[in-house]
Amino acid sequence: MRPPVSDADLSQCEREPIHLLGGIQPHGVLLAFSEPDLTLRVVSANSEALLGRPPEALLDRPLGEVLHSSSLVLLTRALSQPATGALRLEAAGRFFTGVPHRSDGLVVLELEPTGEGTREEEALGMVDLLLSPLARAHGPLGLLQAAAEAVRALTSFDRVMVYRFDADWHGEVVAESRDEAMDSFQGMHFPASDIPAQARALYTRHTLRLIADARAAPVPLRPAVLPSLERPLDLSGAALRSVSPVHLEYLANMGVGASMSISLVREGRLWGLIACHHRTPLVVPAATRRACDVLARLVSLQLASEERASVSSELARRAHLQTQLVERLSEQAATLPVALAAQAELLLGLTGAGGVALLLGQTPVLVGHTPSAHDVDELATWLDGQHFEGTFQTERLGQLHPPAAEYTDVASGLLAVRLDEASPRFILWFRPEVARTVTWAGNPRKPVVPGPGASRLHPRASFDAWKETVRGAGTPWTPVDVAAAMGFRSALVGVLLRHAAALARSNAELDAFSGTVAHDLKEPLRGIQQYVGFLLEDHGEELGEEGRKQLEEVRWLAGRTQGQMDALFEYSRAGRVELAWGSVDMQELVDEVLLTVSARLQENQLEVRVPRRLPRVECDGVRIQQVWANLLTNAAKYHPSSGPRWVELGFHGPGEPLSHPARRRPDAYVFYVKDNGIGIAGRFHEDIFEMFRRLHPAHAYGGGSGAGLAIARRLVRLHGGELWVESAPGQGSTFFFTLGERPR
Repeated sequence: MRPPVSDADLSQCEREPIHLLGGIQPHGVLLAFSEPDLTLRVVSANSEALLGRPPEALLDRPLGEVLHSSSLVLLTRALSQPATGALRLEAAGRFFTGVPHRSDGLVVLELEPTGEGTREEEALGMVDLLLSPLARAHGPLGLLQAAAEAVRALTSFDRVMVYRFDADWHGEVVAESRDEAMDSFQGMHFPASDIPAQARALYTRHTLRLIADARAAPVPLRPAVLPSLERPLDLSGAALRSVSPVHLEYLANMGVGASMSISLVREGRLWGLIACHHRTPLVVPAATRRACDVLARLVSLQLASEERASVSSELARRAHLQTQLVERLSEQAATLPVALAAQAELLLGLTGAGGVALLLGQTPVLVGHTPSAHDVDELATWLDGQHFEGTFQTERLGQLHPPAAEYTDVASGLLAVRLDEASPRFILWFRPEVARTVTWAGNPRKPVVPGPGASRLHPRASFDAWKETVRGAGTPWTPVDVAAAMGFRSALVGVLLRHAAALARSNAELDAFSGTVAHDLKEPLRGIQQYVGFLLEDHGEELGEEGRKQLEEVRWLAGRTQGQMDALFEYSRAGRVELAWGSVDMQELVDEVLLTVSARLQENQLEVRVPRRLPRVECDGVRIQQVWANLLTNAAKYHPSSGPRWVELGFHGPGEPLSHPARRRPDAYVFYVKDNGIGIAGRFHEDIFEMFRRLHPAHAYGGGSGAGLAIARRLVRLHGGELWVESAPGQGSTFFFTLGERPR
């Protein structure tokens, strides 16, 4: 009894030189001769049984001593043509089907006795009769079932099954015709290791393979090794090529005495196999094999045609969904995120997803069943670091991005398209985990059995149904899904561009209006403050303490409103400014800012740290000086009443680690202002950049208009960069900003 073992190292099977086994099957004879002298250089050891002369009597002799003169003429004429098919040749007083090909500088001629089997005309006639059932078959599965029945009728094999490969080269039996005494494999799966890579390559190049007697000993070649190459003759193109011992053991374990495989090749790629099994040895005549090969090619063509028609129909359906979606989005230009969420059915139907997240540079828009906004942001950051063109898709997200293992119920599958190469803006479609049971034809793991000096690989001995539950995977994305995603990306970019143009016009008008209002209200507010001052000076004693207190409040409110008007005017002006790009020494610029705000820094007892000299960059120095000033002033305000206070100014250079690398281009600097102040809760990280948005009472922390961060972000974005914050209550805040490239 074999000892239990762990998973085998299947690379041994992958490396097996199945084209250099140095032997052939005994139902034919092999001759290899040189050109142009037609001298025999290799002969199979069974030549005496089939040709009447042993190998020793044939080696280094002319081919004309074996073939009849008319057959020799026929063969030499065929060899002068670009392609050579099967030939009817006479040798040693009998007829053979001869198939020549070239290998290792020799012509390899395989000869099989024609016997009294089906002639080629009869076999091709049978194919013609079977075309009608194929034409009547409904759908791809119906076509494959008809093909299995047709091949069995042609060949008399006990069992014929159609075996389809998946993307990982595992196989599934999708059609079967069999004798009732044979086990059924319908619906069962076979692991990729059953047909290793080098075998699949041969199946693609040579589309039919017969093993007439799985129990017969291989016939060696004479000589066993080519003297010029010091290895056996390459039999990759030989139909009579002997069989790998591993595969023979595999067939024996299945109780198979003869087998034949016919390749189904689509657009140069192996799609599947028609696999034939017989309990006893069975020699299928060459003419019948050729008819089966023709039948398989016809099936491949019809299958490709049906699948193309199905794909075309599905593409048309998805295109109609996209047209509806784009039309509805275009009608709601001002509320695109809301419009996207409202069109959930169309958005999800576009790719057959369960949920979708749209990262358009703001808070993610989540539709359907998706991970949380935090998880989506984290996923986008990871995805931005992956190198892919067009789309990224996987049905096992948790294996690639470990945090996703926690939300497989909504996002085992991911299909992503990038909207912007310079920032983490994506459309992410999700599919949930689909737990499914796969029935294998036996345990797919191959055991290793200890042997002398090494371990030898053996195929599994049992093909009884062995069930496995597959988890952590979603339904695979199809080429149609991917095409629909790419199509919607292009359409959405068009919608966004139209929205951006409309929004730019609207913002320009709003900025002009805001500037006018702010300017026109300055004088009235200044007048209010002056009149309040006059009243307090002339009538303060008469008003009493409460009256004076109320007037002081009025004066403070007027002053605060004037500050807001000044900020509004500055904000609107920032939206219309033309940047004066130039090469700026950022260290010198920051030194000037520190000098300007030094009084505020001293008042707040704030230590300033600059760990290293800041670099020279391209920007508008005046505008970026204002950004540094706003960030420094902000850092000086929000500190607890006791304890040391400090602020650090610095940068991360290209390639240096950063907690959110998705926020910048790989070659960009990231500047920062970091403090040990009171900190900001995560839910407010975007709110603080809104105009006049304050998280504390107006009198707290030295007041202020609440516009500084909004103005700073606007100036940074004018440069093509981004400004954001990382912070938590009690842990201080770090404001980061990047700068875009100077326009060319």
